[in-house]
Amino acid sequence: MHGSLVTGGVTAKIVLWHFPISHYNEKARWALDWKRIPHVRRVLSFGYLPRALWATGRGTLPILFIDGQAIGDSTRIIEALETLQPDPPLYPRDSAARARALELEDFFDEQVGHPVRTAVLGRNFASDPDTVIGALSTGMGATAQRGMRLAFSVFGPFYKRRHKIHAASIDAAPRQVAIGLDRIAAELQPSGYLVGDRFSVADLTAAALLAPIVMPPEFPYPPPERARRAIAEVGESFGRHPALEWVAEMYRRHRGSSAEIAARPRAASA
Repeated sequence: MHGSLVTGGVTAKIVLWHFPISHYNEKARWALDWKRIPHVRRVLSFGYLPRALWATGRGTLPILFIDGQAIGDSTRIIEALETLQPDPPLYPRDSAARARALELEDFFDEQVGHPVRTAVLGRNFASDPDTVIGALSTGMGATAQRGMRLAFSVFGPFYKRRHKIHAASIDAAPRQVAIGLDRIAAELQPSGYLVGDRFSVADLTAAALLAPIVMPPEFPYPPPERARRAIAEVGESFGRHPALEWVAEMYRRHRGSSAEIAARPRAASA
């Protein structure tokens, strides 16, 4: 079954391959839901790499298929969705505002998203691997969780190497996340948004990529309780930073309901 969108008299079939707990995947899901674009989601488990490489040559998720054409990378996905369905917009109409929103999107993508992952998971690989397994297998079902547990001696080091999680990056991650939080506080406009007076790709990106630290109730794939407790401890380490409440507020105002049109299939391993 495919999700489909009728625009300009043309029907587009839309399928999202995603990794439920990932904040970069959440960025793409939120854009689809914000625009109310009907789509099917397919969960790929920890064996996603060969399928992702086959689809895009990148080996990363999310991947969006529009009429069978694969688009990798959350930034490119949003760009494609803006063309497919311009309203409601995520790109500001004003060219200067749009440039600023895209610059902020790039900043949070490149400078904040990766340290957030490291801050949330990094130390637990050694001290509490069950928390890591529970978090990474969120939304995949019991079979995928058992498979990850059995393969964790191999998958864990692979995941750490792939995402550059090591002693130095673990030590640096809290400082880098704090820079991201301070950037939100500095950029925030009187409207409550990062650019202009309405929700944009800048707000969506910043909130989605910081969501693992805040874990707002609107996040569609909450991890198991053990992982939530570990994540809460990371969030508490940043004190009462106003940007954390801003993330929660963006979720309350704008996360909305899912535009997924089919029941989520069981996780598929490659």
